[in-house]
Amino acid sequence: MWKNVGVIGLGFMFLFTAFQNMAALQSSLNPSAGIGVYTLAIIYATIILSCFFLPTFFIKTLKAKRALVVCQAMYTLYIAAQFYPKWGTLIPSSILLGLAAAPMWSAKCTYLSQMGTYVAKVKGTSPEVLINRFFGIFFCMFQTWGIWGNIVTATVLAPKDDWTEPNAAELAKCGANFKVAQESDDGGDDDEEGVPKHQVYMLAGIYLVFAIIGPTIIFFLLDPLSKYGEDERKEQKGKSGLQLLFATFSHFAKNKYQMLIMPLTIWSGLEQGWFGASFTAAYITCPIGVHNIGYIIIVYASTDAIFSFLFGWILKRIGRIPVFTMAAIFNMAVMIILLKWTPTVEHKGFLYLFAVLWGMGDAVWQTQINAFYGVIFPGQEEPAFSNYRLWESLGFLASYLIGNNVQLSVFMYILVVWLAVSFVGYVIIEFLEYQRTGHFSIYFCNGGKTVSVEQNE
Repeated sequence: MWKNVGVIGLGFMFLFTAFQNMAALQSSLNPSAGIGVYTLAIIYATIILSCFFLPTFFIKTLKAKRALVVCQAMYTLYIAAQFYPKWGTLIPSSILLGLAAAPMWSAKCTYLSQMGTYVAKVKGTSPEVLINRFFGIFFCMFQTWGIWGNIVTATVLAPKDDWTEPNAAELAKCGANFKVAQESDDGGDDDEEGVPKHQVYMLAGIYLVFAIIGPTIIFFLLDPLSKYGEDERKEQKGKSGLQLLFATFSHFAKNKYQMLIMPLTIWSGLEQGWFGASFTAAYITCPIGVHNIGYIIIVYASTDAIFSFLFGWILKRIGRIPVFTMAAIFNMAVMIILLKWTPTVEHKGFLYLFAVLWGMGDAVWQTQINAFYGVIFPGQEEPAFSNYRLWESLGFLASYLIGNNVQLSVFMYILVVWLAVSFVGYVIIEFLEYQRTGHFSIYFCNGGKTVSVEQNE
């Protein structure tokens, strides 16, 4: 049981050390005609389309384990395309990656949720607690991609020695006043020559090895989900291909919980896209130099990984509602502060603090929204988690499109409002669960015992 959680976590860690870090460098490695950024947009646009029908089809046809292996192997094509980054190689590989992403993540969520539900039933324990632990361990391992990847990137790509601190006029265009179009108009894209080819090949070679290791580990070490009742799940019984195609779409249309959790799922994509693209450009590269990105991202990724594990333990003791509330407060506080503050070299230490807070918030969204889906949609894993990938991917896509076309302050105000709306939707679900079960997911310690808030009869 625990071995399988570790194998999946390790496989995803290797794969996303390659993909996430290569994706983060696209605007620098492949700046010609914006091809690098276009590949990211195509990936998430394709993910949105694939979420409607491919997850259930892949998992039904291949089963969870084989779906993981095949889909991860499709990711390696995108990394390999970096050796010859042309429209004819990057665009097709981006489309294939986008088609593979939704089934891969749905297969992972299905595997962990089904295994947790099956084992909890055998042991007579709560599936929610076990599923939370599984997702916590998985994301603790997964989120370390930012550590290993940034170590690789910082080692291969030496920082510029001729960087000079921006003057007051240049700083005024950073932070909340930052706009991507403004940087291009002012000659901000002055690195047209790109990264030297030998460094690109070295990065692509290292990351391709990482990407291949991921599915190889899963293929040889992961137990088939049939060991944990895969064939007995009700989704596997009596559904035609057309019904499986329709399942993902109908799940959203007919399920009020899915409608209510949709805004928070989109938020998960928005906040990741904002931090990975807008925050790094406006609050790191612009005021204090691109050579600082790796160090700050390492702090962010380390925090994310540590708290992805700890929040499973914390949630067991204080409940889900306080954990979600804390993440929302952290995110809201960081955005409100950053709307009024522009960093300088002298005060760049605050950026590490913001990276820690954002990493703690992301740890909650990545682990607990996944786990929450497993709890509120039992027996509906494939359509539920394909909806998760659909709405999260829409958040990523919206983040790239909005962030590249408006001033950052406008984008951040949109984020503040969206987070508030998303949290209201989550609270409504908790209230409906309170009416159904008679207790809130809030726990207090009473004489060394954990007790829940119960409904008064």
